[in-house]
Amino acid sequence: MIKSFSTALSFLTVIRLPFAPSILSGEELAASFACFPLAGLVLGSVYCAAALAFRGVVPLPLLAVAVCTLMVVLTRGLHLDGLADLADGLWGGATPERRLEIMKDSRTGSFGVLALVLAMGLKITAVTSLLSAHALGSLLLAPVFARFAMVVAAYGSVYARREGLGKPFLEHMKAGHLASAAVLCAVAAGIAGPPYLGYFLPVLGTVYLVRSVCARMIGGITGDVLGAVNEVTEILVLALGACLAGA
Repeated sequence: MIKSFSTALSFLTVIRLPFAPSILSGEELAASFACFPLAGLVLGSVYCAAALAFRGVVPLPLLAVAVCTLMVVLTRGLHLDGLADLADGLWGGATPERRLEIMKDSRTGSFGVLALVLAMGLKITAVTSLLSAHALGSLLLAPVFARFAMVVAAYGSVYARREGLGKPFLEHMKAGHLASAAVLCAVAAGIAGPPYLGYFLPVLGTVYLVRSVCARMIGGITGDVLGAVNEVTEILVLALGACLAGA
């Protein structure tokens, strides 16, 4: 469990634990899926700590920008890169092969830029509303549900490429990894407040939608798709929290 957690934290964030292994087998990479929500909880705790530390000192819109910048810094923008690549591929290519080719290109196109602008704009707006309403539960849980969503998206999916960053994860993933991730996500949501358990339904619906679209348009999923699932889910949870807080 400790090895899986350290692997998940190292893969998903810039945080490195002293005992984190440097070389991992496919089975060990897949086992880290079970701890993805726990890594998300670490991130969410840092976001909330930063928000609480500077609340009342920094104007809320600027604080929201700072918190969202922290999200990018702590994750190296890895998932945002996946979102941009997926947007470029889905809307820039006419065939699955061409879409995958575009997604592999390191350059970011106009669709990718638009996706990044919209994603950051939605996050900043939602976080501003959450800070204003003193409702940090969704800020805490957004990265938890987002990492859980990646696990759900990966389980049972076909990898669309012959090789890639996400392939070792998918090849050795087991139902137990998904079950462990679900339990960790549910425990975190339940502790934050039973109403947050209601986020499972829209999150699972979003994952199903993205998986279905990608299966049809590129023949499966890739690491970029998992990154995009993370970003879309994070935005969804933040937006739901903002809407409920303002109701």
